[in-house]
Amino acid sequence: MFNKVITKPLLSSLFILAALTTATPATSFAQTAEPGAETPRNLILVIGDGMGFPYLSAYRYFKDGRGMTDRADIEQTIFDQYLVGAASTYPADETLVTDSAAGATTLASGVKTYNGAIGVDPDRDPVKSMMAYANERDMLTAAIATVQVTHATPAAFFTHSESRRLENDIADQFASLDDNGNWRFDLLLGGGEDFFVRPASDEHDAVDHLEYFRNNGMRVVTSFEELATQQRLPLIGLFAERNLPNVIDDQTRLKNMTEQSLRLLNNADKPYVLMIEASMIDWCGHGNDIGCAMHEMAELDELLEFLIPYVEEQGDTALVVTADHSTGGLTLGADGAYQFRAAEVRRQGRALRSMAIDLNDMPWIDWEGYIETHLPYPLSTDQQQAIADVAEYQGDDRRNKINDVLRDILNYHTRAGWTTGGHTGEDVPVIAAGPWADRFRGSQDHTDIANQFIEWIKAH
Repeated sequence: MFNKVITKPLLSSLFILAALTTATPATSFAQTAEPGAETPRNLILVIGDGMGFPYLSAYRYFKDGRGMTDRADIEQTIFDQYLVGAASTYPADETLVTDSAAGATTLASGVKTYNGAIGVDPDRDPVKSMMAYANERDMLTAAIATVQVTHATPAAFFTHSESRRLENDIADQFASLDDNGNWRFDLLLGGGEDFFVRPASDEHDAVDHLEYFRNNGMRVVTSFEELATQQRLPLIGLFAERNLPNVIDDQTRLKNMTEQSLRLLNNADKPYVLMIEASMIDWCGHGNDIGCAMHEMAELDELLEFLIPYVEEQGDTALVVTADHSTGGLTLGADGAYQFRAAEVRRQGRALRSMAIDLNDMPWIDWEGYIETHLPYPLSTDQQQAIADVAEYQGDDRRNKINDVLRDILNYHTRAGWTTGGHTGEDVPVIAAGPWADRFRGSQDHTDIANQFIEWIKAH
């Protein structure tokens, strides 16, 4: 059985320098506003959760998809073409490594805080987010995520909690009217129905926030088909009990949710602030699952291929794409081998976590065919023995053991390396498009991104 790869993360300083100084795409769309000439009418912030610079490099090679002997002319991705800067992400403590809650709170408010905090400062006092400022100015507020909407990033833009773990409380806040009798959001899409509809327990009565929403003017949809039929806001769409499936196991959905959101926001004919989270890049990074992560990046690529032309043609909308942190310490090359086998990554057919769940519930006789289908690599004698050993294992952590074996096989054949199952503290990319892209050029902190958005909102 192969040991977990331990390597140090590497960034191409030459690539980053070139991107920061020459990040003008070859093709531009018609613009109706000069850069910096006026305050943008609409604001869109896209957050690739966990998407550090190594994910951009890995995705470039993954998208190219060719074998190791035919790589003389790899094209830039849309991430490369619109890269304008980098941002530091450290929290308000001595760790220098943020979690998603602290990172999202800062991106939403411009205030640094402690890890685990949702919309509160280090003293646990509520901070004012860009969405709250927008609500005061009669701008529409919207958020999209591919995990539950009570998760750290969407929660930090609308709610306040001392701990990100209090997702029931966060759902309660989403389902409450403010002092003026208004909702905290106009549009909210993602997963998390379980947190809004909760059965009775010894400690609590049953909760049905969806019924409360319906009875108080909020439209509720639970399928993408229903979403496409809607014409007016406010609206909440919950499309899974918890998180949506990984893209590698299912299909892309960010572009669809964004297209429908923009249709509804434009129908309302008011300025808006929209936060979009590509949530599960981070989850794949935590699992050290390179194929899973690359399919999540492909979903974000698909979104930006639609969204960037849209923004540039509108001419009145600012778009920034960044990350809250990086995850996993991804390296392209491991075990001393100067290789990253991107073509092998493309052969992976299912997320490692999903495979481990399936195999744990599957008779041993079916394992060989299943693994050959989803990890179609030639297995060494040691790898075959590791699979046989874990198949016989019957401990409570059997599923995790299966996952570990599959991860080692995947990393060996792709040469993806990882330093951790957690977050890392390096700077993250800043990508921007539209007339105001130059405002985010160069080195900055994530507070700078938030403060620029809030400054624009205050000018409305």
